[in-house]
Amino acid sequence: MRKILTSLLLFCGIFLQVAPVFASPSNKEVETLANKLGWTTDDLEEYLTFKGLKVHDFDNIHLLERQLGTPITPTNLDHLLVQNTMTREELDILLAGFHESVEDFWFLEDLEVAIDFYKNHEEKMLQLEKFLENIGLDDKEKQQFYGHLNKQNPSLLAAKVAEWKEQLNTFQAMDQESGISDKDSQALNHFWQDFFTTTAMKPVLISIDDNGKRKELTLNDLFHQHLDTTIAIELYNARSDTLIGDAVVTQDMISSVEAVDKMVALTEVTEELGTLYAAQLPNTASPLPVIFCIGYILLLIGMFLTFRKASYEK
Repeated sequence: MRKILTSLLLFCGIFLQVAPVFASPSNKEVETLANKLGWTTDDLEEYLTFKGLKVHDFDNIHLLERQLGTPITPTNLDHLLVQNTMTREELDILLAGFHESVEDFWFLEDLEVAIDFYKNHEEKMLQLEKFLENIGLDDKEKQQFYGHLNKQNPSLLAAKVAEWKEQLNTFQAMDQESGISDKDSQALNHFWQDFFTTTAMKPVLISIDDNGKRKELTLNDLFHQHLDTTIAIELYNARSDTLIGDAVVTQDMISSVEAVDKMVALTEVTEELGTLYAAQLPNTASPLPVIFCIGYILLLIGMFLTFRKASYEK
């Protein structure tokens, strides 16, 4: 009996050690999955990047497909509406308030997260929307602005939001009516520099006089020069150099605590939504390390019993 047990342990140990290694999905498998969704492989990569993932994070195509979630169908959409005690019209109105529609979502789980988040942040988001409108961003530009923030690293944004909130407390204590000191100007300048760097935005500031003459400015100019011209700001994606939106600002607006507060709030709600999406992530890794470990232990036990018996027989 012991001989059979020893042989079995040795066999299991060796088998688990030489078991086929799990590999990332092949290009062909990824292309097939993308086609199944009506996507290109670039679309699939972009979606995974939004979730903070890449194709090679998955050990096989089945894990990747499971991560994508449940495709939205009329049946499961109706079920979701019942769960949220909403009509389709109410859902459309809710999503439209954030420049989205049901058609922007491919998977039911993502839509569930969005509904829950938007319902709980509706009033706050409407205030932020009004702020973006007041500085001149139209609906398309607001959508591009939100979309750009959504692609940033949620954990990095969370850390920065906590830091910026501390700075905001200092700014709110400033006496703006009596004028901002040089020290306060430097602190505000540092905030905006940090904000644009963190969110991967590149601001282009342009002074336009009454004759239409344009002159490019720096953020530093806004805090240290007296300007009586119109100031336009163009926001670009710092990585792709594509235009996100443009607006008209004033020196008072740049140094306004309200502007800082709104930008911090915008970043915070974006980070919160990104964190909720990230919370859906499964364990993408295979059980391979555990299998190897178990196999190695069984192999050692089998070898120990074999040599122990041989030593005993001598």
